[in-house]
Amino acid sequence: MTFNQVVWKMAKVNNKKYIFYYLCNSFAVMFFFMFSTVYFNSRVDEGKQTESLQDALSIPGVALIIFTVFFISYAHNVFMKKRRSEFGLFMTLGMSRRDISKLLVLENGIIALASILSGILAGAVFSRLFFMLLMNLIELEGIPFHLSGKMFAYSIGAFAAVFLLAVGKSLFQMLRSSVILSMKSNRFAETIKMRSPLLGAFGLVVLIGSLLILYLTYEDSSGSYLPLWTMSMFLGLYISLNQSVSFLIYIGKRFPGFYYRRLLFLSNLDYKFKQLTSIVMLVSVMIMITIFYSTLLLTFYKASEKDAVNNNPYDVAFFQTETKNSISNNELDKILDLKEHETFPVFNYYEKLVYVDGYQTYNFMSLDDFNRLTSNNKELRENEYLFYLNSEPEYAPADIADRVEISVENDMKTFTKKGQVIERNINLLPNAYEFIVINPEVFKNLGESAEGYFLNLHLLNVEDWKSSGAAVEQLKEQLAAGNQETPKIEYPGNESVQEEELFRVASKVDDYESNKTINGMMFYVTTFLSIMFFVGTFVLLYLNLFSEVETEKAKYRKLNKIGMSAKEIKGNITRELGAIFFVPTLLGTTLAFLYLVILSTDVGGIMNNPDILMHFLLTSGTYLIIQIGSFFYARKNMLLNQLQN
Repeated sequence: MTFNQVVWKMAKVNNKKYIFYYLCNSFAVMFFFMFSTVYFNSRVDEGKQTESLQDALSIPGVALIIFTVFFISYAHNVFMKKRRSEFGLFMTLGMSRRDISKLLVLENGIIALASILSGILAGAVFSRLFFMLLMNLIELEGIPFHLSGKMFAYSIGAFAAVFLLAVGKSLFQMLRSSVILSMKSNRFAETIKMRSPLLGAFGLVVLIGSLLILYLTYEDSSGSYLPLWTMSMFLGLYISLNQSVSFLIYIGKRFPGFYYRRLLFLSNLDYKFKQLTSIVMLVSVMIMITIFYSTLLLTFYKASEKDAVNNNPYDVAFFQTETKNSISNNELDKILDLKEHETFPVFNYYEKLVYVDGYQTYNFMSLDDFNRLTSNNKELRENEYLFYLNSEPEYAPADIADRVEISVENDMKTFTKKGQVIERNINLLPNAYEFIVINPEVFKNLGESAEGYFLNLHLLNVEDWKSSGAAVEQLKEQLAAGNQETPKIEYPGNESVQEEELFRVASKVDDYESNKTINGMMFYVTTFLSIMFFVGTFVLLYLNLFSEVETEKAKYRKLNKIGMSAKEIKGNITRELGAIFFVPTLLGTTLAFLYLVILSTDVGGIMNNPDILMHFLLTSGTYLIIQIGSFFYARKNMLLNQLQN
């Protein structure tokens, strides 16, 4: 029998190893390609200019890359662990190390090529189906699905780089390994180098302490210490996972009735958690990222309408001068189907600064108009002013000047602050943030004698703002066309603001559509990555179970011979699988909730934001249900493997 025949026969006998290894690599290529179809999507690429979408892509994207690198490396190590003994056998039959190297490169090359072809094909099909399903679900339009050369190049390049490193490492180890060690490679058990209950307790203290300190300091530090304490939390999590069962055994020994009835289970679990610390840690972090980001971005998406309404008290708003945004009330009513129309004159005062290049500017408003706008009944003397900030109170500046001095016909006029009002009553527009409210007579005289210009603030409500998109677009086009026909005006003190921005139209419907698009894309990306993470974590856990199935089968056969019943074996397998599947799930879910609690301190706490809590329960509950289904699937396959003769 030739060597080629020997190799071919062994490949046919061990076809499950090759198939599973091929599927793992195909999954990795599919993950890379599906992420590329999102990351390099033309519409999403344009949205990366916004910091929120960039974070939504970059942070989970880095996590996906780390996970996939670990996934490919681990799948290759499992495959090679089974192959080393076969390579040792080939060498005893006369095959040289050079031949072994050729065989290793050839079979991995074929598997890599097949994985790339099938992975890209599956990625193209599933990404298209997922894209269509989710776009319809979130009612998001204007984001086309397309494929580009960049998607193919980055997917193949990323996979090839990681795969070649893994194969190169195995090739190097194979060339250095002796024949005897190669043949016995699958008989070596991984030794447990350290059992330290105190170290496990220390890890738990670091984990809890990091989260507690982050919670106490997050709001005051504006999140600047978030990376530091997150890394500390991950360190504590790793130590805790590595030594957690040792700590549990240490406590359990104090209760002999509890400990001795579960001796085998606890010992096996201790061994598995030390052996699988990196995997359990990685899966826990992936679950945490999945639930955390899905909850956060689902909340943002659902809040699109709420944010649009909060930022735009009126359905439509814009500034007007004699030459800019010139339109009559009758024309406005025809275009927008008006229900309410208010006009407020604003005097923009500017004064050339003496010692620096620039202008000091103030937006003055009459007290009568202020009372009409805010439903107040304030009173002011000639030398008093009221500071009005068009903002939410939590974002208001801490220090506001007690006096305002301006030059009127070469004389200095001083206003003393009587009070301040901070509330949102005007849409987000330039020159509509800070106002100096003064006596009506003083306002009239100021406009006639001081340096500045008047802006008429138009605030409009329509019958149905959600259906006003086409009308608002028509209004914007008409105003823009009229502005282009008039000479460009320089507005001292507003040089940094473009004329188009100063006279833009701010509307609820525009903000709503913009928020819905950005948040919808973020939600789409996060849901996309969440599903990929879930599939990846399940395959990773299943891969570990598959790699140890023969060892576990031999162990339980021996236990059966010394009196362990099939029912006891089944119960032990179920408990071990439950721990491996649900400990990372519970850890990841708990950490995601704690991080939501920490980040919610900036917006009044999670109890004051029930939407976040409800979306967390929805996301984590869905994940848990799917995880339970995958657990029963893995349990069924494991029991079939263990209990069959």
